[in-house]
Amino acid sequence: METVGKPVLFRTRLVSVWFFFLVRASMAAGTCLDTITVKDSAGKGKVFEQVSREKPFFIVGRISIKGNRQTRPNIILRELKFREGDTLMLADLPRILQHASENIFNTRLFNFVTVDTSVNIADRFLDFSVEVVERWYIWPIPFIQVSDQNFDAWWQTKDFSRITYGIDLTFYNVRGRNETLKIMTHFGFNQKYGFTYRIPYLNKGQTLGIGFGADLEINHQVAIKTQDNQPFYYNDPLAYPKQLTFVYTELLCRPSIYVMHTFRLAYSHYYFQDTVLHMPGFSMTGDNNQHLGTFWYQYKNDHRDVQFYPLRGWYLDAEFSHSIPFRLAHNTYIKSLFRWYLRLQKRWYYSFSVQGKISFEKEQPYYLQRGLGYGNEFVRGYEYYVVDGQHFGMMKNQLKFAILPERVEKISFIRTSKFNTIPLALYASVFVDMGYVYAYQQFAPLQDGALIPFNSLQNSFLLGYGLGLDFTTYYDVVVRLEASLNLMGKPGIYIHFSAPI
Repeated sequence: METVGKPVLFRTRLVSVWFFFLVRASMAAGTCLDTITVKDSAGKGKVFEQVSREKPFFIVGRISIKGNRQTRPNIILRELKFREGDTLMLADLPRILQHASENIFNTRLFNFVTVDTSVNIADRFLDFSVEVVERWYIWPIPFIQVSDQNFDAWWQTKDFSRITYGIDLTFYNVRGRNETLKIMTHFGFNQKYGFTYRIPYLNKGQTLGIGFGADLEINHQVAIKTQDNQPFYYNDPLAYPKQLTFVYTELLCRPSIYVMHTFRLAYSHYYFQDTVLHMPGFSMTGDNNQHLGTFWYQYKNDHRDVQFYPLRGWYLDAEFSHSIPFRLAHNTYIKSLFRWYLRLQKRWYYSFSVQGKISFEKEQPYYLQRGLGYGNEFVRGYEYYVVDGQHFGMMKNQLKFAILPERVEKISFIRTSKFNTIPLALYASVFVDMGYVYAYQQFAPLQDGALIPFNSLQNSFLLGYGLGLDFTTYYDVVVRLEASLNLMGKPGIYIHFSAPI
């Protein structure tokens, strides 16, 4: 058995009769053979050794699929770059098998994917078989969210009254068509009720899809300004100073396996209390009810081997957003992200990313303005801080060593294949991140003439570096523990639950 790509997640095999088939075909054609050694991406083992000088190609025969009890065959076939009857170069076979496994796995519908080949009786025909192990598709996942900008910032106070809790009930692979339904019910400090539904394929060619959703947010707490590089909140435990109704619909266009275009139209209705609206810079108007329409477009080109924790490949996206009416929003921007992943040698990996955002307006309402420090957009070492501004740039570098290369553990007392086979991997890393946020306004006058204290991280170079430990397993689980130091000289130990780059 030969392994292509990540050794646990995908496997490809060539049966021994392949060698006999090639020799026979060569003798029948009266041609000689060249000996070519083709290895897998890890540099291990021979995939095949004999190819014909005169006919270095094969014809795709039958493509069979096994293990897809719920998933429709066309969802799997959509991820293959070849079809029955296609003529392909023999030298490209290892790469073809590797990409087939990676593309099917990246649908996130399966725990394991195996692609095999076998020889058809017909001359130069090669049959393919795809065997999958389906995931569990219904997940009532408990939802817990802190009201601070991230978990590490909340951990400093450990204020449990500021926690939002609930259930996110997600149905993956609805109707066996890779459709996703998500129902959100969040209670506690901030409340949210809503749903999203995504249908990736509507037409016969499987290039067009749609998505839509709606939600209602009710907040006891609103961030009204950034002060000393920290968000400053207004709290009203007896009322809701902010309420948001959000509705969207989107068109999905996937012309090829790796490219996705998303066009989204959204409507937002904000309600703010007078106390919030009177804060300088928070809003462009004093209207309690603010209605916004937004057009958002994203281009995505994804060539990563495994999307949830990539080790090889690259990723690029670019997005544009414009909100109306102008007098309320002042929120038009473009943003782009590029990531690159490289296997240096056995067990050693390097990854790099660069990201930037440009806003078209100098003055923006605070509740729509976002710089660094939100979600996954932050310089490591600055998890406790928010750096607001109109423009930003960020670069991340990471060198990793596989302490425990990916392996499979079997749990004998669990019978179902959806849970009893567990891939595990552990990586140690060293990283260096850099960033810069440009803000036109670094302070704002209060009604009594005083000024909001200067946020020192705006318009200044950000640098963070440190060591990390990453653990990955099935169902896209990533746990990261990182120790870092920033230019302010402040060390920190942080925990995250997604890939670093």
